[in-house]
Amino acid sequence: MTNLKNEFTKTVAARIQPFLWWSILSVLVLVVTTAGAPLADNSDVKGHTFNATFIKWVITWPPTQDEPAKMVGFVGGDVGSGKYKGEIISLTPEGNITIIQALYHINGRKHAFTADLTIRQDESTGTATINGRVTKGWLKGASVTGEYTVLPECPIKTPNNVFGTVCFQGVLHVHVPK
Repeated sequence: MTNLKNEFTKTVAARIQPFLWWSILSVLVLVVTTAGAPLADNSDVKGHTFNATFIKWVITWPPTQDEPAKMVGFVGGDVGSGKYKGEIISLTPEGNITIIQALYHINGRKHAFTADLTIRQDESTGTATINGRVTKGWLKGASVTGEYTVLPECPIKTPNNVFGTVCFQGVLHVHVPK
């Protein structure tokens, strides 16, 4: 009886072993091929709004006709954590409002894009509204709105900040049409 039991066990093990290896291999292939899926563009985003949070500061000033002012910082939200870079192309004061033309480069862990933006910064309230369009990368062509607040004392370290401790914290809303 013991010999039959051992033979049965060996036969089952011999038949199951290849199945187990193929199962493990299949699972590994599935994990590897889907691991990058969040990085890919999702074609099923029509009618959605995605939010990219940011905190930024200025590292060169002022903008000139030959050289824009440079900004750096961090991003988060739907794009994933990452880095922010930006350029202030021009500014036009209009009373308490400063009209700023800027490029924001959002480089999140999940998504990256560049947006060409017009910003209306209210100097009396320390707030701004943002409008523009994604010109490169994820969701190219989508409209962008947003806002930020000027923080006199930034809650994080801001290396090379030309304005001392001042930073700007806000969010971009990327709207994908239906």
